[in-house]
Amino acid sequence: MPISPSVKPFVIAVTLGDPGGIGPEVTVKALARFIRDPEFRKTSVVLIGIPGIYRKCLEKARLKISFEVLSFFEPEHLRPSRIYILDLSSAFYSIFVRGPQKRIIRVFPNSYENGVVSEKNAFLAYASLQIAAHLACCRKVGGLVTAPINKEAMRLMDPAFVGHTEYLAQISGTRSYAMLFDGGNLKVALATIHVPLERVSRLITREKVSEKIELCYEFLKTRYGIARPRIAVCALNPHGKEFGKTEEAEIEPAILKMQRKGIEVSGPYPGDTVFRDAVRGKYDLVIAMYHDQGLAPLKTIAFEKAVNITAGLPFIRTSPDHGTAFDIAGRNKADAQSMYHSIALAVQLLSRKTRTRS
Repeated sequence: MPISPSVKPFVIAVTLGDPGGIGPEVTVKALARFIRDPEFRKTSVVLIGIPGIYRKCLEKARLKISFEVLSFFEPEHLRPSRIYILDLSSAFYSIFVRGPQKRIIRVFPNSYENGVVSEKNAFLAYASLQIAAHLACCRKVGGLVTAPINKEAMRLMDPAFVGHTEYLAQISGTRSYAMLFDGGNLKVALATIHVPLERVSRLITREKVSEKIELCYEFLKTRYGIARPRIAVCALNPHGKEFGKTEEAEIEPAILKMQRKGIEVSGPYPGDTVFRDAVRGKYDLVIAMYHDQGLAPLKTIAFEKAVNITAGLPFIRTSPDHGTAFDIAGRNKADAQSMYHSIALAVQLLSRKTRTRS
């Protein structure tokens, strides 16, 4: 049964990413697959970028997708089963760049370079992200899918830029958030994110671990529909507290505190065994203490389909779990599975249609 045009669609915005990378390519390839999904019938997808870039990717991939170009954003006029492009190339833009040598960068939006770090590429990526973040924070879109960026390039625009996760948390005024990854039968969240390994032990506190446990528990309940999420917490040191004091001093008290609140959480477990148990279905999510502890096992088993999620934001945000791949940019060789799963999962999380386990 067709959906009436009067039905309000789920609106998902997709950023351009670095135009010199594979972001635009995986976006159009993912959409070519997503338009065949039943979920697309209730979804409006808004690409925030340059029509010509997407058209060029479609031509190289020999794909056909219909889209409508928008010069300004009016969510009340969007319809389900439609793909729109909010056109960044409709005007000439300028941006003020901070740093030791303050300057104004002026870029024509159709100007970009494949496979390199450049101010031209960074300008478009940064402009797309700024607009998308504004639309999400103002609740003009319900979900945000971010295409890959190059952080070195983004720092040409903003020297303080760390990553999508930190940027969106700052822009939305979100103090409590978590980087969470969905790899299918393995879900991982991180207690610390982009910090040097030598600093990790100082950042693992009972307050931080408690915050991540509670945030992930609520996210799994409200967005994944899991009635009683089962969470495992990693130890920081090899073999747990056998080689350190962080587990006994910080991690164990946090787990006990959350257990007293009725949360089904356990640990700390050694990082060399807990992920195996999670993959086999014993846990719904594992909280790792640092970046590589959690992402090495996840990317080993689910690199092509893993999705990066920011839990705690006032909107849904997902992203493919890979970078810009400058070495294959513009060559029609990129695998779009992770981007496809990012778009599909954003819609699922937004609609809360995932299956509830009692």
